[in-house]
Amino acid sequence: MLEYLLIRPKDSAIFQKERLKNWKFVVLDEAHTYNGALGIELSMLMRRLTSLANIKPNFILTSATLGEKGKSEKDIVEFAKKLTSTNFEEKDIIFSERIDLKKQKVLYSISGTDYILLKENIDDSNTIRKIVGKYIDVNTENNKEIIYELLIHDKNIYEIYNILKENCLEFNELYKLMGSCLEVDELISLIDLINFADKNGEGIYDLKYHSFVRPLSGAYITLTDDTQLTLTKTNYINGYKAFELGNCRYCNTPYIFGKIKDKDGLNYLYQNNEIDIYENYGENKNYIIDYFLLNKEDEDNGTDLSQLEEYEICIKCGELHSTNNLNALKCDCKNTKRVKIYKVNNSNSKGISIYNNINSCPCCGHKSHSGIVRNFNLGKDEGTAIIAQLLFEAIDEEDNSYENKKGKLSLSLSNNKVKKNKKKVKQFLTFSDSRQQASFAATFFDSNHDRMLRKRLIWEIIKKNNYRDISINEVASLLTEEIKKNELFNNSMTSHKNAWITLLTDLLKVDGSYDGEGMGLYYFDIDLSDIDNGISEEDVEYELGNYHINKQELLTIIQIILTVFKTSSAVNYSKSTLTPEEKKEYLDYRRFDNAIMYSCPSTISGIKSFTPIKKTTNFATRYIEKVCNCNKDEAIELMNIIFNNLLLSVSEQLGENERLLISTSRQGAYQFNVSRYILKNYKSSNYYQCKKCGTLTPYNVHDKCPVDHCDGELIKIDPDKVLENNFYRNEYKNKKIEKIVIQEHTAQIERNMAKKFQNDFKNKLINILSCSTTFEMGIDIGDLETVFMRNVPPTPANYVQRAGRAGRRKDSSAYILTYCGTGSHDYTYFCDPQKMISGTIMPPLFNVLNKKIILRHLMAICLGYFFRDNPQYFKNVHELVFNDGYQEFNIYLRKKPKVIQEYIDRKVIPESIYSEYHNFKWLEKMDEEDKKMDQFVNSIKEQNKDFENAKDDAINEGRYRDADSIENQIKRIHDMKIIDALSKYCVIPKYGFPVDVVDLKLYVNGVIDNRYDLNRDLRIAISEYAPDSEVIVNKKKYTSKYITLPKVGELEKRYFCCCPTCKKINLTIDKKIANYCECGEDLSGERIESFIEPSLGFKTGITKESTRMKPKRSYSGEISYIGKGIKDDEEILIPNRLIIESFSNDHLLVLNKSNFYTCPVCGYSEKSTNNLTLTKSAKHKNYRQYDCSCDELNLTRIGHVFQTDVVKLEIPSLGINDKNGFAKALSFMYALLEGISIAMNIEREDIDGVVKWNYEFESYDILLFDNVPGGAGHVKRLMGKQKIIKSLQIALNKVSKSCCDEDTSCYNCLRNYYNQTYHSLLKRKYAIEVLNNLLNDLN
Repeated sequence: MLEYLLIRPKDSAIFQKERLKNWKFVVLDEAHTYNGALGIELSMLMRRLTSLANIKPNFILTSATLGEKGKSEKDIVEFAKKLTSTNFEEKDIIFSERIDLKKQKVLYSISGTDYILLKENIDDSNTIRKIVGKYIDVNTENNKEIIYELLIHDKNIYEIYNILKENCLEFNELYKLMGSCLEVDELISLIDLINFADKNGEGIYDLKYHSFVRPLSGAYITLTDDTQLTLTKTNYINGYKAFELGNCRYCNTPYIFGKIKDKDGLNYLYQNNEIDIYENYGENKNYIIDYFLLNKEDEDNGTDLSQLEEYEICIKCGELHSTNNLNALKCDCKNTKRVKIYKVNNSNSKGISIYNNINSCPCCGHKSHSGIVRNFNLGKDEGTAIIAQLLFEAIDEEDNSYENKKGKLSLSLSNNKVKKNKKKVKQFLTFSDSRQQASFAATFFDSNHDRMLRKRLIWEIIKKNNYRDISINEVASLLTEEIKKNELFNNSMTSHKNAWITLLTDLLKVDGSYDGEGMGLYYFDIDLSDIDNGISEEDVEYELGNYHINKQELLTIIQIILTVFKTSSAVNYSKSTLTPEEKKEYLDYRRFDNAIMYSCPSTISGIKSFTPIKKTTNFATRYIEKVCNCNKDEAIELMNIIFNNLLLSVSEQLGENERLLISTSRQGAYQFNVSRYILKNYKSSNYYQCKKCGTLTPYNVHDKCPVDHCDGELIKIDPDKVLENNFYRNEYKNKKIEKIVIQEHTAQIERNMAKKFQNDFKNKLINILSCSTTFEMGIDIGDLETVFMRNVPPTPANYVQRAGRAGRRKDSSAYILTYCGTGSHDYTYFCDPQKMISGTIMPPLFNVLNKKIILRHLMAICLGYFFRDNPQYFKNVHELVFNDGYQEFNIYLRKKPKVIQEYIDRKVIPESIYSEYHNFKWLEKMDEEDKKMDQFVNSIKEQNKDFENAKDDAINEGRYRDADSIENQIKRIHDMKIIDALSKYCVIPKYGFPVDVVDLKLYVNGVIDNRYDLNRDLRIAISEYAPDSEVIVNKKKYTSKYITLPKVGELEKRYFCCCPTCKKINLTIDKKIANYCECGEDLSGERIESFIEPSLGFKTGITKESTRMKPKRSYSGEISYIGKGIKDDEEILIPNRLIIESFSNDHLLVLNKSNFYTCPVCGYSEKSTNNLTLTKSAKHKNYRQYDCSCDELNLTRIGHVFQTDVVKLEIPSLGINDKNGFAKALSFMYALLEGISIAMNIEREDIDGVVKWNYEFESYDILLFDNVPGGAGHVKRLMGKQKIIKSLQIALNKVSKSCCDEDTSCYNCLRNYYNQTYHSLLKRKYAIEVLNNLLNDLN
């Protein structure tokens, strides 16, 4: 807002010198938050503001979590100086002092049972008075005051206070220290009462519960006779190779999996270090992981042997080879047993692996495109969704409303009402560290709740109807009424549509084995009464007696083989009135409108064949062969009888609405009539379970399992007993039927919408608000008792702010739950949560000489002066962009107004370090990428042109309503407030937002949607917004498809080649690469590549996937060091051991890993395959969804060169001639980054590093840099011997923990999401070795 005040012409009067003559102070609250780019921005803003006064005001900086007395004074003073450009001294610092609880006279120790009784009757004044009267007389009517007066004389509250006043403590430890005076539930009640007590607005003291939970990170076994298991990542267990363990999600068959790699001519099975086996989509889809069965069942037992290849493996080192390879070399592990394992072939007809998981289990036959094998690590999205659901269900509900008292009448007007529990709205905040994580979390939570609730509703209908069989149409009617009455779903669909989505999700088996049938609850049976009545037992005996099939068994066979209509999406449910978009969103891969032919001679889109094609078999023939003990031809004959003699014949005899099969527009193709399904349940029907694959089914013929490729035996079971502890089944049966409103609150949500969500949450209209960092400070959300963090926050400061959102209710204790993922950062604080809960926050450090930020402030100054002289151009975008305002502004700047020059040069940045910006030199030296004003004007004009063209097209095509709508959008562009537009397009400072910002413009059916503000730093945007990447905003998914091109000319292209020896990127603006690399390698024969920098952003196209599928994205590769920075004076030197130097404005390059084919006319782009050619022919539509005039796409890459602060560590001992030298350098670097992050309270993602050859020492240098473009001073904080030692010691402590085997690494120590390329090289022992050597040299 202050930035706006300085620019808006009408507000200039506020800053007149006469009005500022009594200005004494500037107060900056929460000062610790002004770090990085935000600190630099605010420093410049304070310079501009205070320069307007004749006498500079004094600054007061406040923070409850900044530094530590006796240790941080020097850093606090340095921080304050940079932030305010004012001189401070250590004596100016005022540290807070905790006010101890004043001990009242202790009169008693309250009985533990009384704590419980008081808590249970907290609203019952009579009961409270009765209990309190046993200890003390209290003269007040207020229950909170009564409890306060009681507890203030209780010995136990002082015991707890003395234990906890210095630090937090685990609950069990507190319980032990309290001795035997209280039981667990009594202590819990006392804690709640302490938080409840209040007198004159003052409590006794506040207590909060903090929980840190984490998932398993995997299971690892040996293949020894006495199999050994560990839940800690390791390469070896007692000298034997450890293999990662998984199991089939359907039949629980165990698998080991990893990656077969060649080493010295031998193949070894290495653990999977590169990919998440659950992320089998996007770029990860074709990454090959090798899966092995530990035992091979006999073919007679149903194992599909055609999928298996026998291997022999050494249990000591993991060397393996196919037993078909008779000439295979073997390892030289002597006297070591070799065992046989069985590789699962997961290839298509071309021999290409389809998924990084396997899509079919050879043992049970189950298939799944999302993968069959699960490891012992629940993914973050599913894990946090389940926790959120359990947390929500666990929150107490009370009722504190008033109702008229029944029974005896009273003449007292004050006593004719009694207090009844008022229903408390269940709420909590959930925090994520990125806007896309928060956005997807809201969508995923919502989807997970809806999925459970829909199944719960079906079960509720069954219960209310006494477990009778109900036709699907009746169920739909009952569901519609139930949904409408309770307003259960927070979507735009009618209750009728929601009812059909509820039914179709189960009927079409969208959830696979997790549907009602798979959970042994209910199923959809076909009404075959017309067939049943039309044939006799004698008819069946005559035709099928050879197969020992009776009439009932025939009907069961029909039920089973007709599931093909469900799984093929060949069910006619037009009465649902669902639109294609609604089907895509809720039915996902079952959304298609397919049909079934009895025999389809060739491949026809949307048509499936009932009988096998080209002499193969299908599920139906195999099942009939299994239960009838017949051959394929006999099975097909029976299928002919079922389809033509029974289904079609009966359908022809029935009315159109009663037919089993409904004809489609293609002759001979049919869909099944949805009205012929009946809802049945396990209470009134038998259920069976396969002894082999574990599948539950209500269908049984000759005890044969109906699962394809499984010949297990069915046994009759009671589902309540078999699945007694199944989480999903219990949710389907017992979950409370309630509406849960979940919304997103992130920076990408439009401001008014975010404000509405905030108010709705405060007014109890939203249950769960999924936030990024937007809710940490400065937002009033009313009383709240629960906060859920989906990851450990970056710093204790963030944690304190987020946890502080809870605890504003005084009738219960606050609860903060933190999910700790598998990353190093999360694991650190899971092991030692006290450092996060009550850790010291160090003062931020930043570099004020950030060119991009300075230029934006100078531009803001010029705009402020221009608008004061020309207020007519400040009215709106129309006046500035379309009515000559921009041209006048350029003329104004070219005149170099003296008043602006004096204000900038003498008052705002008078110091010599800013001399390059004096005398308007900054205006002449602006790079193209810094000309945000030009980019803003061009972008606005381009949008306007697009809308005008769209309006003309609509008028020409007679779509006048659309034309009116587009005209309104044009008007909105022209009427946009100029200050909002300048901020949105990053022309003026944005305070903490990135400086190299690009937009992802959202287009829906070719028309721009301006409701959301999607922009990212270009470093992030080249992966998150790259073509074919998906983003979620406000529960809608958008797919990036276009690179925004300039109106005239092309995006700048840069050329490079990679040195094959030292891997240095040699960069140039043309194709003339130097003949030799710095390391001396000849580059003349190396491939020259190019990339463009998408500085104008991206646009979305058509989105094909449901929002319930995790967004796909492409990834940027590792950072490459370019150089050209300015060396600072300070350095640390230990001869022949360590040299540390720092640089400003050093250049680095980040490239997207993918190649793209891009249209040079409209920017349409698609990710390339492995077969790269320079051009590709492809018809496509432009972003307005009209055919593009250009069909030829050019191969390109996208990248970004940025400048930042760099610290270089020269370590001669990291020799390039050591075969493990590079691995040692990497391991040390990632350990050091963790150490610096913890030692200096820097967000780990704000710093990074690269390894570079040092040609002089023939060693590896470590280059550490700020991830903030322009630099934020983070890594430069390392410039000091004691800071180096502290960071190295913390790093050593980090990697010395037994989180995994020393010969490997894990996400708890060295690995993270971004260094996956190097996971196989990172080893704890290497990091420990280098760290110990350096610490010995420094001490």
